[in-house]
Amino acid sequence: MGGPKIPFRWGRVDAKSPDESVPDGRLPDANKKADHIRSIFYRMGFNDQEIVALCGAHAVGSAHQEV
Repeated sequence: MGGPKIPFRWGRVDAKSPDESVPDGRLPDANKKADHIRSIFYRMGFNDQEIVALCGAHAVGSAHQEV
């Protein structure tokens, strides 16, 4: 996208182990529609603009590290 390189480290600093993941039902199901995504992220305090930015970052970048 032409932007600057920004250092990034994979994983969460608060995870107890490298394999720790978010329990089912805590994140949106990618096969569902916008109202589902909104209901998940609204309860986390996100607004529509923030949800679009987050979803866009996952679409442009990658949600998971390639190994």
